[in-house]
Amino acid sequence: MRVIALLPAFNEETNICAVVKKTLPYVDEVLVVDDGSSDKTAEVAEKCGATVIRNQENRGKADAMYVGFEYAIENSFDIIVVLDADGQHDPDEIPQFIDKINEGFDIVVGSRQFNPALMPKIRIFANSFSSWLTSIVCHSKILDSQSGYRAIRTDVVKRIKFNSKRYQIETEMLIKAAKCGFKIAFIPIKTIYRKEAKSKINQIIDPLKFVFLVIKLSFWRCKND
Repeated sequence: MRVIALLPAFNEETNICAVVKKTLPYVDEVLVVDDGSSDKTAEVAEKCGATVIRNQENRGKADAMYVGFEYAIENSFDIIVVLDADGQHDPDEIPQFIDKINEGFDIVVGSRQFNPALMPKIRIFANSFSSWLTSIVCHSKILDSQSGYRAIRTDVVKRIKFNSKRYQIETEMLIKAAKCGFKIAFIPIKTIYRKEAKSKINQIIDPLKFVFLVIKLSFWRCKND
């Protein structure tokens, strides 16, 4: 099966090269979607071996992912591995995701091990609460609803239309996939925090948006039900 790595990126010129180079050995192509960066993210990524698509303006992570999904479909890739461009995901773990896909799962999500010594308590609470709420709607145990490190069969993004903006895409994907009967698995991943990587999540506003999204999607039904 053909595998593409998708890296949505915004102002990551200091991190992107290392991520691209570590990812390339495990996939057939690395696609960086530069989401309107004001620095040299696109130039650096291309120089380091990635295919680059540039959004002229910053439209948010979800829109960058949609661009990547469309590219993967048009170029006949079977699996899309999504990981952060800031170095907080370890590309050496990609084979574990692919192995799980080969076992018959449609989406494989990296489940982070939250460490109170490294992560703010409010963020741990927000992630735990969101995963608990998502589990109720999905009728299955969701270990980490907001993890951005995941492998997805292209068939999933061909069938399901996503509407979320920014970081809500991760939760929307799990709920809609579960309701459409796709198989979801979780694997433990390293939780890497680097001083060069700055979270772009608003710790108050974004968790509230997640809650509203989950409530709204509790009424969503897959078209083929």
